[in-house]
Amino acid sequence: MEKNKWQWLLLLFIGICIFLVSCERDNEIDPNFGRQPVSGDTLKVNTFIYEYTKELYLWTSTVDWTKQYPQYEPNSFDFFDKLKYKEEDRWSMLTGDAKGFYNALDGVSASSFGYELIWGRFSDYPSRFAIVLYVYPNSPAELAGLQRGDFLVTINGMEDITDDNYMDFYNAQTILAGKAVLSDSGLVMDYNLIFMNAVSMYEDPVVKDTIIVKGAHKVGYVCYTSYTLESANRLLEVFADFKAKGVSDVVLDLRYNGGGYATVSCLLSSILAPNAVVKQKEVFLTETWNEQCMAEFAKDGEDMNEYFMDNIPVNMDLNRLYVLTLKHSASASEATIIGLKPYMDVIQIGDTTHGKYYGGGLIQPMVYDGSNGWIVDKQIENWLLYLMVYRYADKNGDVSFSGGLVPDIDAEEDYFPLYPLGDERDPLFGKALEMITGESSVRTRTQSIPFPHTMDAAKLRSPLNGKMIHTGKMPVKISD
Repeated sequence: MEKNKWQWLLLLFIGICIFLVSCERDNEIDPNFGRQPVSGDTLKVNTFIYEYTKELYLWTSTVDWTKQYPQYEPNSFDFFDKLKYKEEDRWSMLTGDAKGFYNALDGVSASSFGYELIWGRFSDYPSRFAIVLYVYPNSPAELAGLQRGDFLVTINGMEDITDDNYMDFYNAQTILAGKAVLSDSGLVMDYNLIFMNAVSMYEDPVVKDTIIVKGAHKVGYVCYTSYTLESANRLLEVFADFKAKGVSDVVLDLRYNGGGYATVSCLLSSILAPNAVVKQKEVFLTETWNEQCMAEFAKDGEDMNEYFMDNIPVNMDLNRLYVLTLKHSASASEATIIGLKPYMDVIQIGDTTHGKYYGGGLIQPMVYDGSNGWIVDKQIENWLLYLMVYRYADKNGDVSFSGGLVPDIDAEEDYFPLYPLGDERDPLFGKALEMITGESSVRTRTQSIPFPHTMDAAKLRSPLNGKMIHTGKMPVKISD
């Protein structure tokens, strides 16, 4: 009897252990234990993120898709952030304002003063200052008399610019600001205040074009700040004028160009490239997508190359191009340089570029609507994915470049002072003119004006920074 009792107790103990282990294992395979499932719009957005990212994302293989649970994610932004390959991808993003994002890509601002600023701080005083990098044509900033190189040093009349109020230079509807100019002794306050009303406007990215005659050379200069679709016609107009006036050399200023549409990069490159390259429709860039997309393309016989456009009305037929770059030059700007280099001398002057060699797709949630086919899901139509879907390379598939395109000629942007765009006193443009003409450019100073400061935000606040938008093939089969 005693023996049977111990056998019974042993079996009971083993059973309890088995039960406990089973519970532990159940908890291990159910990471959502205790979480509340989401529903409604949140579930639809999460499902949209999950399906398109799983199928199209360039780094989809880095995600363990068996451990992603869109039905339990209360925050769609956090959910998408978990899927991103952070070692490489700094650009894919999710937005709940699709209209605003498209407007930014199209160069349309609902509320703009029409300038681009770069920020710094005074070394001996805790306030901020802004330097005007450029103003857009016909903008409130231009009408108010602001020019490249002007300093903005006060706000709301004569208040200091601080961490709490400096964003008003972008977000306010009106600005009353104090301007200063740089003299040999430092900043001198201009007590004529600058007043501006923000307006809805198209910010024309061709902010400067001019022809400089230097000896036997006619040099065409273009400062281009964004590869918007709307700017395509403007580029054609500018270069048609250059062609008609016998421009012999071109300086393309991409210092402040953070990217834009891939098709416009191809168009601009087709304007500039040797005529024979364009007429023969040579390969401009090659694309590599994720493994499953590449398999789908191969099955459908898709060509993974982009080609120069042979149907454009103007071609400069250049054998050499001078390109000005800084670390803000990104994506479609880098694609222009990379795509042209196998066919002509591309002399890069300035600083190393941003280093983004990926194309992104703009993806909105779609639903199938019978005879109407695929349409945007009206219930969550404000949501949009900007998703990295391919890496680009030159015609040879060369991907050896990384960390940004290194300039052939180093030249630093000098903010103290900033000379007008297209002025040979500008260190980068002046260096290009020296290389074109073989003559030293005009120099009014041998060094910058002494000025105690730190540039704590030396980057552009541009919605396009680091973006290249792909508008072509998409092997989407979400409905399967």
